[in-house]
Amino acid sequence: MSGRERHDVLGQRQGMKRSTRLSMIAGVAVFLTLVSGVSFAAWTASSTKTATATAGAVSVTTGTIAGAATITALGPFTYTATNQTVTKPITVRNTGTVDASVASIVIARSGTLGGNQVAVKFWAGASSACAATTPVVSTTLSGGTVALSSLNMTVAATGSAILCASTTFTGSMTTQAGNATSATFTVELSAGTNWNATDAMASASRTFTQAIFASSAPNPPTNTQCVNQGSSTAITISWSTPSGFSTPNGGYNIYYNGGLLGNISSTSVTISGNSGWGNLTVRAVASDGTESVDSANIPIEPRGYNRGYYGISCAN
Repeated sequence: MSGRERHDVLGQRQGMKRSTRLSMIAGVAVFLTLVSGVSFAAWTASSTKTATATAGAVSVTTGTIAGAATITALGPFTYTATNQTVTKPITVRNTGTVDASVASIVIARSGTLGGNQVAVKFWAGASSACAATTPVVSTTLSGGTVALSSLNMTVAATGSAILCASTTFTGSMTTQAGNATSATFTVELSAGTNWNATDAMASASRTFTQAIFASSAPNPPTNTQCVNQGSSTAITISWSTPSGFSTPNGGYNIYYNGGLLGNISSTSVTISGNSGWGNLTVRAVASDGTESVDSANIPIEPRGYNRGYYGISCAN
């Protein structure tokens, strides 16, 4: 092999080594880059895991510091009139170590009183007095998840806030008389997009009952009396309140020979007119419209003047 040939071969070998070395260096650079990315990813995962496990926690309860349940204050309650309202404060305590917002409330219901018969409102309370403020979230006891984020309620870590709640019966007392419902509220807090907490109170401590007043037929009025009004054409009848007849009630219906004359709330009434012989009776009326049986008869007769009739009188 000539000297030139040896030089060319050596050059090729050196060139190959240089090329190989460059490839290996490039490979090392790629390798180092990949290793750096894996290391960063591992650090990120470790950081997130550590933050979730040890650096903070979200936890919520609707009990007082003493442990008393607050949602249950909404019942048991019996509505005695349409559009009657119950308003109570719900204590929302963040027992975790991260500030969190009141995100939603889940409503579950059962019973014979339909959820659409009871309107529900929620708002942020400045105190347990629950004075009306805005904004307000409106719904019914029909059930489901109700978003409360619009109330902008933030509960500091280890702190508490007041969530005011009101329920209003909007249905018919007569149609819904005797019906009842059992409702359960579940408050949820959130911090960011991943940290969420559900009320830790036992289900029984988040449940309340509400019912619509109903009455069996009341007892009839007693001690009926009739008094003539002097020389006039009128009489006054009176009676005693029957036992067990307390408010709310529908007053008393007055009947003449089985026909309804009218309804009054007092225990006496003056009646005038020109009529023949007959009987007046009185019935006690419950708030749902249920009537008692008739009172004892109060007989009346025409009041004569020169053998003509011009009024009514208590019969002898």
